[in-house]
Amino acid sequence: MEKLIVTGPTPLKGEVIINGAKNAAVAILPATLLIDGICTIDNLPNISDIKISCKILEKLGAKITWNNKNSITVDTTNITTTKAPLDLTSKFRASYYIIGSMLRKNGRS
Repeated sequence: MEKLIVTGPTPLKGEVIINGAKNAAVAILPATLLIDGICTIDNLPNISDIKISCKILEKLGAKITWNNKNSITVDTTNITTTKAPLDLTSKFRASYYIIGSMLRKNGRS
């Protein structure tokens, strides 16, 4: 393992912006299906898995609004179906989160 050692008389100062974590985001997005309402999610990584997950939610009836490139608002009040499109869910592995959310939303645990 490498490490960086900084020596000197001046203490380090500054800010670091931490980007959103993909693994957390792909689990949080399907969790919006568990409520009938509006969720705003900030600090999303701008990657294809997030965009595919949003497309799946839209196909289920959710309204997705991109506030900026790393923030969305998801409105799940009008979910119209329980069938996620196979052409989208087969594109990434984390689509299984949608199955759990839809089962719970429809009274199955």
